[in-house]
Amino acid sequence: MPSTSSDSTKQVKLGLFETPVLNVGGMTTWTHPENQTHHYADLSYWVETAQRLQDATFDFCFLADSYGHGEIGGVRPDVNAREAMELPRLDPMLLVPAMAHAAQRLGFVVTASTMFEPPFANARRFSTLDHLTRGRVGWNVVTSSFAESASANFGRPMVPHDERYAVAEDHLLTTYAVLEGSWEDDAVLADKASRTYADPAKVHRVTRTGPYFSVDGYSNTAASPQRTPVLFQAGTSKAGLGVGARHAECVFLQGSTKARLAEHVATLDRLAVEAGRAPGSVKTMVGLSVVVAPTREEAERRYAEYLALNTRESAIASYALFTGVDLGAYDPDAPFSGIRTEMGQSQVERHARAEGPGPTVGDVIEAHRTRGSRGMVAVGSPDDVVEHVLDLVDSTGVDGFLLEPFVQPGSVVDVAEHVVPRLRAAGRFRTEYTEDTLRERMFGAGRRHLPADHPGAAARTWATA
Repeated sequence: MPSTSSDSTKQVKLGLFETPVLNVGGMTTWTHPENQTHHYADLSYWVETAQRLQDATFDFCFLADSYGHGEIGGVRPDVNAREAMELPRLDPMLLVPAMAHAAQRLGFVVTASTMFEPPFANARRFSTLDHLTRGRVGWNVVTSSFAESASANFGRPMVPHDERYAVAEDHLLTTYAVLEGSWEDDAVLADKASRTYADPAKVHRVTRTGPYFSVDGYSNTAASPQRTPVLFQAGTSKAGLGVGARHAECVFLQGSTKARLAEHVATLDRLAVEAGRAPGSVKTMVGLSVVVAPTREEAERRYAEYLALNTRESAIASYALFTGVDLGAYDPDAPFSGIRTEMGQSQVERHARAEGPGPTVGDVIEAHRTRGSRGMVAVGSPDDVVEHVLDLVDSTGVDGFLLEPFVQPGSVVDVAEHVVPRLRAAGRFRTEYTEDTLRERMFGAGRRHLPADHPGAAARTWATA
C-alpha cells in the first residue's frame, strides 16, 4: 500500500460524472472500442451503471445537463453533430426513478438551470424525486451551461455572466420558500379514522416577491425526507464562488494544479464563514479522470489511446461550446491572457491565470485537446493512482472526487476493481452504506435537513412563529 506524507484519516467522497450523451468532458472518445456510451438512450445502460456504482459504494451518480449546444458565430460546427459533442442528449431527470429503484442506496445529483426552470415547478420535481428515493437526491444548481445557444432555444437574450448568478440567488431563495416554508415536518397525519390526511394548521401559504421570481400559494408536495435536495454547485469565477459560499453544500472546483486547488478550497471555506456559515459547511470535490492498469506502462499506453481520439478541430469546437470563444479565429502564437467571455468563465480562467508568461492560444487548444473540461488526471498502476488520490486530499483539503470517465463502463470498472479496494484497505473509503439520506452521507448521520446557519433555514417561518 502506498504511503502519503499525511496521517490523515479523512474519508474520501466519490461520485461519478455522467450525462446522457456520447462524450464526456469535452473530449471525443465515443469511438473507442471499449466505450459503450452509444447506448445512452437504452435504459438498461443507466440501470447497470447505477448498480455498478452501488456495488462499489460510490456516494452518488452525478447527472449533468444542458439545454444548449455548441456554436461558433451563430453556426453549429459540423464536427459537433459528426462527433456527437453534447448533441444529441436526453433529459437526465427522467432516468433517476429507474436508476434509484435498481440501486436503492446510491445517491443521485441532477442538474437543473436557474435560468430556464421556474422555481415552483423545479421545486416540485426535486421534492418528488426526494420522496421517491427516500432522500437520496441532490440538485446541481447551474446558471446555464452553453448559455448563448440555450437562451436562443428559449427565445431569450443571453443574460450577462454575473447577472445570471443574481438570478440564481433569487431562484434559490424562492425555492426555499416553497420547500421549507409550506409544510411543517409533522403536517401529514394520514389518519383514516378521523378523515384527516394533513393538519390544515400546519400547511402554510408562502408568499415571496423577489427581483426575478415570485411565489404566492402552497407547495403541492408535502415535506420530503430532506425537504431541500442537497445543493451542489460548480464554478470558480468570483460570482460563482460567492453563490457557492452562501448556498452550496458541495462545490465542484476546477483544479489544474495542487496549489490552485488548495487555494480554491481555502477561499471557499473563508467565504462561507464570512457569509455566516460554520467552517467546513461546504464540501469540495474536484473532477478526476483515472487511467489505471496493472502496470504504469500499460496505463500510459491506454491514456495515449484516449488522447489520440481527439483532434484539433474537435478541441476548438469543444472549447467554443463551453466558453463561446472561437480559438480558431486567433493567431496560435497570440497570448491567451486577453480573452474574455460571458459564458463559462471558469474554463477561461483556468488558463488565463497560469503561472509565468502565460499560455498562447495554441497552447490552450492543445491543452483542451488533451484534457477537455476535465479536472485532475491520474495515470498509472493501482498504487500510483491511490497515492495520487490520497495526496490530493491530504495536501489540498479537498473532500473527494467526481470521476470523469474516458470510457464507460470501463473507467468505473477499473476504479471499482483497482482503486476502491486499496482506499478501503487504507481506511479512507466506506465498505458499506450506513446513512439513509444523501445529506447524511455527505455530512453525517442525523443531518437530514439544511442546518440553521444556511439561508434556506430562514424560510421555515412556521418553526419560529
